[in-house]
Amino acid sequence: MPHAPFPIPHSQFPIPNSPFPILHFPFSLPNMNMVGQLLDGRYRVVQILSSGAFGQTYLAVDTRRPGHPQCVVKQLRPPSNTSTVLKTAYRLFKQEAEILEKLGKHDQIPFLLAYFEERNQFYLVEEFVPGHALNREIIAGQAWREERALSLLEEVLELLRFVHSHGVIHRDVNPSNLIRRKPDGKLVLIDFGSVKEVANNISDYDHEFPRTIATGTPAYMPIEQFQGNPQFSSDLYAVGMMAIQALTGLPGTDLPKLQDPNPSHTGEIVWRNRVQCSTNLANIIDKMVCHQFGKRYKSAEEVLVDLSKIKNRPDAVATAPKASIYPATLQSNSGFWDRFGSSFWLILGGLGAALALVFLLNYLNRPNPIKARQYYEEGVAKSHNKDAAGAVQAFNRSIHLNPHNPETFYQRGNANYDLKKYQEAIADYSQAIALNPNYFQAYFNRGLARHDFNDKRGALEDYTQVLNLQPNDVDTYYERGVAYLELQDYKTAIQDFNEVVRLQPTLPKAYHSRGLARAGGGDLPGAIGDYTEAIRLDSQNVDAFYSRGRSRFHLGDYKGALADYSQVIAIDPKSADAYANRCSTQLNLGAHQAAIDDCTQAISLSSEDAVPYNNRCIAYLNLKDYPKAIDDCTQAVKLNPNDYHAFSNRGLARNEAGDAQGAVTDLTSAIGLNPNDAEAYANRAKIYQQLNNYNGAIADYVQAIRINPNYAAAYYGRGIVRRSLGDKAGALSDFDKAGKIFLDQGLTSGYKDVQFEIEKIK
Repeated sequence: MPHAPFPIPHSQFPIPNSPFPILHFPFSLPNMNMVGQLLDGRYRVVQILSSGAFGQTYLAVDTRRPGHPQCVVKQLRPPSNTSTVLKTAYRLFKQEAEILEKLGKHDQIPFLLAYFEERNQFYLVEEFVPGHALNREIIAGQAWREERALSLLEEVLELLRFVHSHGVIHRDVNPSNLIRRKPDGKLVLIDFGSVKEVANNISDYDHEFPRTIATGTPAYMPIEQFQGNPQFSSDLYAVGMMAIQALTGLPGTDLPKLQDPNPSHTGEIVWRNRVQCSTNLANIIDKMVCHQFGKRYKSAEEVLVDLSKIKNRPDAVATAPKASIYPATLQSNSGFWDRFGSSFWLILGGLGAALALVFLLNYLNRPNPIKARQYYEEGVAKSHNKDAAGAVQAFNRSIHLNPHNPETFYQRGNANYDLKKYQEAIADYSQAIALNPNYFQAYFNRGLARHDFNDKRGALEDYTQVLNLQPNDVDTYYERGVAYLELQDYKTAIQDFNEVVRLQPTLPKAYHSRGLARAGGGDLPGAIGDYTEAIRLDSQNVDAFYSRGRSRFHLGDYKGALADYSQVIAIDPKSADAYANRCSTQLNLGAHQAAIDDCTQAISLSSEDAVPYNNRCIAYLNLKDYPKAIDDCTQAVKLNPNDYHAFSNRGLARNEAGDAQGAVTDLTSAIGLNPNDAEAYANRAKIYQQLNNYNGAIADYVQAIRINPNYAAAYYGRGIVRRSLGDKAGALSDFDKAGKIFLDQGLTSGYKDVQFEIEKIK
């Protein structure tokens, strides 16, 4: 049963100098259908990674970064909605975020990308680590060699030395929380258990959950952790158990069976009889997994010191023996030295100084991969902190020291992209590709940069190259489809969006974009079907509602369009376009006052847009408020001097207000801007007719009919003029043509008007 929400007062959370938001919103139960949702306006959830009693973890993509890189989103779900629990949950969740902010500076710990609250839920966003979990390497039945286990211990303990130095106990070190990173093969420690830590502390305040709830994975947890009293040595115990698992080849679920059941033996781990390894290493592991934490190593540093003693690494580095120097006998010509001796030594000294200078310059400019890596990591950190300019400077230094690392050029390209320096970004991605021709991410991001630089053909080439390297890359199919869509190659765009739907059938934007392509190709019913599917997958998809409204409008389904635009406004009350389009829809439904209200709202939201002024002009024209109509169309013309619709509508309003000559001027301007505007010709012809300029009227009707041979009103108008000129045969011919077209179009009232005029002539 859901609990009633309660407000969290601002004053209860004084958090000085906090980079994170102070919340004062009520909690609500989380939305479990998160796939496809857009969080914080940028993180699109694509997959559920894990779900537990206290939180849920998702794989997401960052839609604001080039290439839409993947990230991990963790959502807090407190086990209870009681007041104390919720306040404690927020405090500890925020504290965990701050811990990750510090720890993420280490190269082998995921970087904290964001921390935010949305719809009364807390979220952490972390760097996604590509690779595989260590449990894919520690395989049951495949025992490791001692050297490999020793390397594992050293690498994990180095990580824990850093973590513990910040006063943090991980509490869930196990093979599934160590990722072998793809690019460099290093182990990355993940899942710092923010929600687990919150849950463990919450239990102190909520009697529904006993205090003995433990955090961690049981097979790797020591007794004190089960008792809710973890120590730094608890993490060392977990690492020792991992080493035992690797050396024995046992499955993780069997590790608890190694505990000595004999009460007199104090529950120690019995494992040596199952492996072949040195006594020294076994002694170290035994001390790590000692049942009593007081007898274990106190720190990762202590373990590393003992491990170094058994690796037989000599402290001194061997050096090559020095060559013996023997005195040489110099038989000189005293005359030579008397004449040139001093000059010779001066020349020789100068050459020596020059050689020393060259050597010094080469030394100072030699490749320095260690320092280059430091600058690289500095650049990555600045990029994460949205300091793109600072990131570029750091990457510049890194490239100066090591110009052969494609990843540095790639990252500098990303920073330049964020700065909208697309040419520089393209150059960086190109250099990354030159250094690594299979660097598909660089091709993809270069495609994005080329697209934004308006080189859509170049973008298509890059996206195609990505698909040659990664045939099932969803993002690339999508971006290539968008490029084809913008190039109005609707058929090919649809093919790419079909691939996106095949590979990821729950992606709303794929259906929406395919709908746009179908609409562009004239398949409005198919487009509506795609928009509807996008809305089914994401009920808050403003773009899909808006696009469906436009398609329904063009199909004459004004009520359906009205409903869609109203839904857009309900989701986004600041959407000026939705108000402007709903205004146009109201006009077609004859609801002129409602149209005026919507256009007025659109103008208040976007006063520089000519469209709502023009639409409101039409509404006032229909309500016969001609001065206001003229004012609005005049404003539309000021905002967009090329808006022939506004000139044409102002001409109609001026004519109705009695300014026929002004009307002719406006309609002439409209025709000048769009010589294929049949309605403008027909309207000017009608005014010429009023002014008894019959020749001008007939000439304009002829142009209107030339542009639109099925323009029944133009035939009808020309028939009226011909009758006025006494050309009864010509008039009857025009009326007959108009009558047939009116009937074909189902306009019976127009047909009746034509028959009335024919009877008058007869």
